[in-house]
Amino acid sequence: MKKKTIKIKTDQYLSDIIDFIENKTIYEKPTGAGITRMELKAKRHSLIIEANRPVIQGKCSQFNGRDRRNLLIRGVYEGITVSDIVSYLESDVKYKKIITTPESYPKVITAFSQLGILDELINDYFMLFDECEKTIQDIDYRDDIILPMNDFFKFKNKAFVSATPIIPSDPRFEQQKFKYVLIKPVKIIKQPVNLITTNNVFLSFQKYLQHSNEEQYFIFLNSTKAIVALIEYLSIKDESMIFCSDESKGKLALNKYKNVKTLMDESAFRKFNFFTSRFNSAVDILGITKPNIIVITDCYIAEHTKVDPNSEVIQMIGRFRKPEKGTIERKLTHIANLNPDLGYDTEEVIVKDINEMKVIHSYLVAFHDAVTSHIAKKITRELLEKTLFSKYLNKDGSINHYMIDNALFSNKVNGYYRSEDYLYNAYEESKKYIIKKNNENFVITDEQKRIINSSLDRLKTALELLIPILTNLVERGLEDAEVLLELKMIEKEHPTTYKTIKAVGIERVVELKDVLSIQKEAAEIKSREGVEHFGLMEYLKNNIYVGSGYTMKQITSILKRGINEFKLSRLKPNMELLKQYFDISDRIYLNSKAGKKIYGYKIHKSKFNL
Repeated sequence: MKKKTIKIKTDQYLSDIIDFIENKTIYEKPTGAGITRMELKAKRHSLIIEANRPVIQGKCSQFNGRDRRNLLIRGVYEGITVSDIVSYLESDVKYKKIITTPESYPKVITAFSQLGILDELINDYFMLFDECEKTIQDIDYRDDIILPMNDFFKFKNKAFVSATPIIPSDPRFEQQKFKYVLIKPVKIIKQPVNLITTNNVFLSFQKYLQHSNEEQYFIFLNSTKAIVALIEYLSIKDESMIFCSDESKGKLALNKYKNVKTLMDESAFRKFNFFTSRFNSAVDILGITKPNIIVITDCYIAEHTKVDPNSEVIQMIGRFRKPEKGTIERKLTHIANLNPDLGYDTEEVIVKDINEMKVIHSYLVAFHDAVTSHIAKKITRELLEKTLFSKYLNKDGSINHYMIDNALFSNKVNGYYRSEDYLYNAYEESKKYIIKKNNENFVITDEQKRIINSSLDRLKTALELLIPILTNLVERGLEDAEVLLELKMIEKEHPTTYKTIKAVGIERVVELKDVLSIQKEAAEIKSREGVEHFGLMEYLKNNIYVGSGYTMKQITSILKRGINEFKLSRLKPNMELLKQYFDISDRIYLNSKAGKKIYGYKIHKSKFNL
């Protein structure tokens, strides 16, 4: 592929240095260079593919304003119908501009087909695939992201563009003689990054906040589960806003989270602003000139929070746009834990494995085609559908090069998060950062938290796993600031177990070590708490008198009333409980009533002093 470099100054946009986006070109350009805007203003029909809906709605808002009838550009995404597209195509807008998600692309094709102008789309429209690396990064969970790709190569005029493009292995790029154009800044400004590797992400983030004094934080964490866990741990729900998909918003609503947005809205920003991956690229965040950006990776709570420093982190930074007249100072921190057990192989091994799977698959295809038995064909067809290689195929049986590229990309990113050095090297080798490195270690690790949280017998197993952690904390000193942070984490994440620990005492738990002994002592303490309840003792003093005799029925009735009054349900209204308050006689004759002897117990002495 031929390569070309064009220089761009810091205060320039792409429209200042080129007249138009060239055909059959893959562009690498700085974030915020205005390439999408340039195409939307170009004097030609355009079809632009954007990975996510918020980007499209943002562009539509910029160009259309509040006019919903006379649209300059037509956004296409879930909820927009074929009729909406047809109406736009029939409007008198001179240069039609359509921006669509990959998943909604078929609706665009249907609209042109209904009007009988599909050839016009292929021949007269310029197709621009923005943030093109998403075809590789997202395909493992978004099969339809490559829906436009077959048609992309049919278009007479087309281009691939991104600030962080990953060159696909799809041979059609070479076959159609695409060229690669690098829009390179005259002055390379490296982004300072505070890289914090840790064995406990939440504690490191909390520690970071304690030493920070920012008015707002912009946190990229690609897991609503992790976002909620972090918000709950820090008790910052009212100070937080979550930006995520419609589906995630619905789930959050069920959990009584109302501060949620599915579109970028700068007016909704709070102190803590969380973004899932759909806001990682192409979205414009305006008006924030000193953003404090925090990227969080937790390999244990959600593996898909891993990010590539050479592409995804660059995109996150680029969301915050420099004002046309002014400067921007972006502050970046990446807090990440590491997992040496993440699956990783060299690229050569991955390619070799895929090729071997392909050979096996080919043998099965040949066998399927050769057999004549209906049963044999059915069995081999089922085997073909279940082979590991099947995920690297399109529906028509052709090779899905983007899935292969995704396997290589995911494997590479996995490699970064196996150790502190590997992640540092990933930042270093990109040549885009000034790195400040810091490693933090806590007694409570994210790996231990995962093991504890997955235990079946939560109290017993959690307690058993926490004992060695508590032993370490006691050795460090229970007054140490970091130790107090870790104890707070245990209390937040394991409230039931922590009640047991608190009841017995941390140092006593460490001394006992044995889980059964700890639980037994906790039970005894709880029992004593009920027995020594001041209100109950006062009640018994006023209802049971030394020197008097009581039947078992009377004793049970008095004890029941006291237990219910003071809500001491763990206590049982029996003789064992009574004996904890009074010295009593053996069962004796008390008196007679209507010729019937009545037996009971005489109260000899009170055991409490009120």
